[in-house]
Amino acid sequence: MSTPLFSIGQSVSVAVSKRYRYPEGPYRVTGAMPNGGGPTLYRIKGDLEKFERVIDEMHLAAA
Repeated sequence: MSTPLFSIGQSVSVAVSKRYRYPEGPYRVTGAMPNGGGPTLYRIKGDLEKFERVIDEMHLAAA
């Protein structure tokens, strides 16, 4: 696993793309997961959501 770029608790935003159509707004990193040699996967949670999402590192930016 590569070194994660984001830390748990950090505020991030999701880059707009055809693959990810997440609602706009702040998200917080709740965990990092290995991705078998690919980019790190992160668990993120929106401030107004009751569930977590999983997204790869290249689609996140520090907020």
